[in-house]
Amino acid sequence: MKVALAQLNSNDVVSDNIQVVIRLTKEASANGADVIFFPENSLFFRLNQNDNIHYLDLKDQCVHQLENLSNELQIAIHLTTPIRDQKAQRFNASLLFRPGASVEVLYRKIHLFDIELKNQKPICESESFDYGADSSVWIYQGFRFGSSICYDVRFAELYSQYARQEVDVIVIPAAFLVKTGAAHWDILLRARAVESQCYVLAAAQWGRHANVLHNNSRETYGNTLAIGPWGEVLARKESGVGLIYVELSHANIESVRTQIPMKNHRRL
Repeated sequence: MKVALAQLNSNDVVSDNIQVVIRLTKEASANGADVIFFPENSLFFRLNQNDNIHYLDLKDQCVHQLENLSNELQIAIHLTTPIRDQKAQRFNASLLFRPGASVEVLYRKIHLFDIELKNQKPICESESFDYGADSSVWIYQGFRFGSSICYDVRFAELYSQYARQEVDVIVIPAAFLVKTGAAHWDILLRARAVESQCYVLAAAQWGRHANVLHNNSRETYGNTLAIGPWGEVLARKESGVGLIYVELSHANIESVRTQIPMKNHRRL
């Protein structure tokens, strides 16, 4: 399977972001990708803490637009954005658009980003979102995917579930801060691949994100990465908006798991 990972520089205007998503999806399809993965906050990135969040309703026109695009191009589209469900709960969620199917809510972020870095303003994601409760494994074209989002990457207990379920790929869409990204991004992603002996796909937000209404901004780390099941970096996009590609191989996964048969050695 050939997959594309998109690096974005999203802002707080949904119509701007959706056009970039459409353009990159068309580019990925033209280059033979079966699936394209977008980062966290794909369709809306709140850049001023006093502004309201745009929570996507699954009946919104842009949802139908992406369903039609997936079907027309015969490419699956995976993206992560704020949503509001039928019970009026608010989630940071990952969605999947499969060709010929309605949108699926795959996963709701479990670990919310409530932190206070030294010399920086506190961030409290739980003020705006409800906690997800469940891990998520889904299948596409014979590959088993395990879902997570950004801050989840620090919690190995989630990924130990995926290792036991022998997923082929872990997906980690993100909008990492520059300070924490420089310190922790690569090492955490590679650790998740090594411990689960699977691919890790981490599409990221990058650069300075301009707030249209208030003329302020936030900055994210970028460095979209595809990691192999041996823990090796297969592809990286350090900066800029655009795509990287990687071929997923069952044989590569099996080779790693045969050499080091971790599933036979688990004791906890």
